[in-house]
Amino acid sequence: MVKVLVFGATGFIGFSVAQALARSGHETFGLYRKIEKTKELTRNEIEGNKIITFFVVFPVLGDTGDVSTWISTAEQVDVIIDTTSPGNEPVKHNKIILDAVFEIGKKRLENNEPKLTFISTTGTWVYGGHPYKIKCESTPLNTNLELVTWRPPIEQTIVESKVINGIIIRPGAVYGKSGSLTALWFEGAIKGELCGVGSKENRWGLVHVDDLADSFVRAVERADIIGGQIFNIINNQSESLGDMLGAVARITEYKGEVKYKSPTSKFEEAMASTGIFSNKKAQSILGWKQRQLGFVDGINIWWNSYKAYIQ
Repeated sequence: MVKVLVFGATGFIGFSVAQALARSGHETFGLYRKIEKTKELTRNEIEGNKIITFFVVFPVLGDTGDVSTWISTAEQVDVIIDTTSPGNEPVKHNKIILDAVFEIGKKRLENNEPKLTFISTTGTWVYGGHPYKIKCESTPLNTNLELVTWRPPIEQTIVESKVINGIIIRPGAVYGKSGSLTALWFEGAIKGELCGVGSKENRWGLVHVDDLADSFVRAVERADIIGGQIFNIINNQSESLGDMLGAVARITEYKGEVKYKSPTSKFEEAMASTGIFSNKKAQSILGWKQRQLGFVDGINIWWNSYKAYIQ
């Protein structure tokens, strides 16, 4: 059993990661900001009127930007996972976290204690380069997307650190459950205006949130031997924007025109990008593999899941 602290434990990615760790028998602590989210971190899995599984994510009320709210827990765990995605001042946000993490790491080395593991969640938008060239973890980063140009230097700081086991998880666009980015399409279809950013020929690399969570569990359980490594966590095949929006239109019985528009913000510029990526390293080292259906093939599942979450 490993002791793990998850930052962003009630967020779209962090919640699934924390649940997966707890289900796997790890002592899991979840940092969250809103007190009303407390009950979400403790769940029973019920079949009929019988509890079949009990798992707990121990809640830690606080904010990543206020180290005093989580430092005492961080000093007691084996692994810290950051699933947050700051919208404002991301460099400052990450510096606050990393300064504290590196200080814990230094103290452990000084006391001849096992290294602290820190796993950071970034994304495949950092690659850039030729859109149709398959990119693996050793591909040089050449992104021109303003939204993520700050990420590569921070990734390097983490994986090159001598005082922690730094690990980077680069997921593709995440779908499933409440939907994340793909929820925008379901919402648009419901409101009568289904629209994609970019061209219908754009290709996305995706990953289901549960498959992504599984990669974190595998990284945690192999942390001592994979420090300094980066992993693409992504489905075996990319999917075109046209195919995905067509599937959304079909399952929602959308009767209007599927439209495409040019990006008007940093976020939309990233959404309009094309990327094709390899997951071979994650398969060979983590033993990870895609288990969930792709977005188009599983559209009926993802639509019903989305509807369940918005009710």
